[in-house]
Amino acid sequence: MVVQQIVQRFLASAARRAIRRERPQVIAVTGSLGKSSVKEAIGVALGAREAGSSVRMSLKNYNNEYGVPLTIIGTQTPCRNVVMWVQVLFRALWLGWGMGKIGAKVLVLEMGADRKGDLAWLVGIAPPDVAVVTSVSPAHAEFFGSVEEIAIEKGTLVRALSKRGVAILNADDPRVTAMRKETEATVRYVGESEGSDVRIHDVRIAMDMVEDERNVPRGVEVALDVHGQMFRTELRGTIGRPQAFAAAVAVAVAPSAGVPVEQALERLNRDYHGIAGRTRIIPGIKFTTLIDDSYNAASPTAMISGLRDVASMELSSGTQRRIAALGDMRELGSYSDEAHRAVGHEVATLGFDVLVTCGTLARDIAAAAREAGMADEAIHSFDDVAAAGLFIQGLIAKGDVIFIKGSQGSRTEKIVKELMAEPLQAPFLLVRMTKEWLDRP
Repeated sequence: MVVQQIVQRFLASAARRAIRRERPQVIAVTGSLGKSSVKEAIGVALGAREAGSSVRMSLKNYNNEYGVPLTIIGTQTPCRNVVMWVQVLFRALWLGWGMGKIGAKVLVLEMGADRKGDLAWLVGIAPPDVAVVTSVSPAHAEFFGSVEEIAIEKGTLVRALSKRGVAILNADDPRVTAMRKETEATVRYVGESEGSDVRIHDVRIAMDMVEDERNVPRGVEVALDVHGQMFRTELRGTIGRPQAFAAAVAVAVAPSAGVPVEQALERLNRDYHGIAGRTRIIPGIKFTTLIDDSYNAASPTAMISGLRDVASMELSSGTQRRIAALGDMRELGSYSDEAHRAVGHEVATLGFDVLVTCGTLARDIAAAAREAGMADEAIHSFDDVAAAGLFIQGLIAKGDVIFIKGSQGSRTEKIVKELMAEPLQAPFLLVRMTKEWLDRP
């Protein structure tokens, strides 16, 4: 533990020194839900995917006391490789003390918080010029006393802004919009609410009909009203309102980085296809479609949002089924029972044809779905993902759409791997495919 603290402080000091010396524009993203997708969309809209770009964004979920400094330094975590750790620390020394450069003019940094004070530590390393807050909900609530305390923590980014800064706030979340009182910076609102600077309209899942009259999701179409001017775009390979929100935030951020709205949308249409484990569309075996949302499930809000998106798909009546494969939602503390029951009720209300749960906490999802009127024969519960995956493999038929989601500890990506049509693509498409994760039970 002492060694870890020393390494954290050394990395933080090196990154802080490099930021102060080079002064890149820092765009920081936090929130209970959707911050990884928002971070990715912002980076894409600003040109991070283009050759020679001076924009760098957090890799994967590099959003903690290690991930943020490593992103600034421009390297990845060596995990347990001691030799590589020596190389990382040398690079940190080289950059922090002025012998090298960050190599980026814009940093898009995801910042997470599991406990009080986490964000204060991170903004102390990289004070934001633009602060984005996506939402406030009981995600990772285990170490917070209430949702209000989560809101206070997320507001750290807004309070850290100077008068010259810009706050991008979710107009549809009252706890987020309330943060406008905590800053003298310019505030821009994003959401479906009237008066938003970037207002989301007409979110729709785009479907393709294939030769055997199956409807297959292609992506999500969204119309954005930007200060009275309407723009339309399609994000291929992913679905859902959270993806539309991510694109809208990217459009709101773009002018602060000198990028025109039209160029931001062109880049999103071309280069943004969602990220691994977040409502990604993946072809499944037996001519099925997987909606891979297996990265995490830290909030019932996110799980219900995904279920609603799948329920909104226009499928062929009688020949295509909607199947929900759901794991535990962990780290919810006292909200756990209520959260799992809310999800189960939603599954039944939305009319899913089959519910498969895996994990002990997820049994509450099954129980609530049964109480809400879902037939016993349509509900199946398992203790682990391996058994659930094998069961689903035998259950599914041509045209089925399977929504897969669970907390990181539930490892529901194993179900996706079991069901995907091309499992050799798993290392490139799924989360937690590194040796470190694959070696875990």
